[in-house]
Amino acid sequence: MKEPTKIENCLYALLEAGLDGLRQLEVCSPYSGQRFTHMQGYYWSTALSSNISKLGKKGVKIDRRTAPYRKANFKRYWLKDRAAAQFAVFLVNCYRRKRNAQPLPYGLAMMLIKRFPEFADWNGEGAVNE
Repeated sequence: MKEPTKIENCLYALLEAGLDGLRQLEVCSPYSGQRFTHMQGYYWSTALSSNISKLGKKGVKIDRRTAPYRKANFKRYWLKDRAAAQFAVFLVNCYRRKRNAQPLPYGLAMMLIKRFPEFADWNGEGAVNE
């Protein structure tokens, strides 16, 4: 069986990160990448913004905001809402089928999806407006 692609891993990392999201600084090398909690593996990339751009072209709705770190500014990216999370799970499962892997277990997929607000009311400051 083939290894997951960077895009598949990026999607799954966004799902696992939830509303905390990802930023380049956190995934910049294999030694400091985003370790998966519910599956084996991790995501790392020196081009997170390029991966996010590719996902946007595939129709994945991703929010972003500037996240300062010391004297530099990085973008933090997260899935916009529950619909975006559902689409991300769909795409992850498409990538998994393409490489002859089983789709995400239903319980795991639902747990990841439910971490996101039903609507895009996320204000980017650590709270969901309801």
